Amino acid sequence: MRILEYDRNVISMLGWRMINDKPAIVFELAQEDLLRYVKMQQLKDRKEIPFKTIISMLWQIAKGMEFISSKNIVHRDLAARNVLLTNDFQAKISDFGLAVINNTDLKGTTLVKKFPVRWMSIEAIVGKLFSEKSDVWAFGVLMFEVFSLGQDPYAGIETKQILSFLRSGERMSRPELATNEIYETMCRCWEENLETRPKFEKLVAKLRDVLEGESGYSKYYEELELSQEGSDSSNVNNSVALEVLDDYSL
Repeated sequence: MRILEYDRNVISMLGWRMINDKPAIVFELAQEDLLRYVKMQQLKDRKEIPFKTIISMLWQIAKGMEFISSKNIVHRDLAARNVLLTNDFQAKISDFGLAVINNTDLKGTTLVKKFPVRWMSIEAIVGKLFSEKSDVWAFGVLMFEVFSLGQDPYAGIETKQILSFLRSGERMSRPELATNEIYETMCRCWEENLETRPKFEKLVAKLRDVLEGESGYSKYYEELELSQEGSDSSNVNNSVALEVLDDYSL
């Protein structure tokens, strides 16, 4: 992390100190992580979920990743659990334990550690190829986590089956809380062809447009509520499912 300059959307290393005769790194303070935050939204009525804040955080994450990529760094572990939040909802990308310096457009690496397969692109799983574009894939999975309020990616699919699932052209379904526009952005991140996958620069611009037009969410959720009126039992079922998800630990 020492090669990274300051960026407001990347966690800052302040220094180090000895604790119990062991060196410890000191980072700036953040009060929450994104995964826990979105899981807490499960307890709210849809109309109470702060979508403008959530989209703003996604935009900030994309900006942070654009900065990281500009320094030729590949994160390789971008996920909701690795984004920290301050009290004023400033997103901070953290956990650079798997990060590598990437001086070429694509780079093969020796798989010496366990990698988060459910957030990995096809080329990363198959050929150990990591780049900005594999981080973009992971960002799409992070978006799924956010709009599913913390569901495990590829729920119901065994890890060893994910590659064949993806190679067959299948992708995760649209979370109910994501508009078609948001889901289309996720799917672009999951393009098998790297050339058609957007860079973070494009994702920053796209999310800025979504953020500026966020009022469209009001109409979307009004229609969603209307389509579900008269189904009292569905609310009970949803509550049970959310409790189970909240107990699930990634």
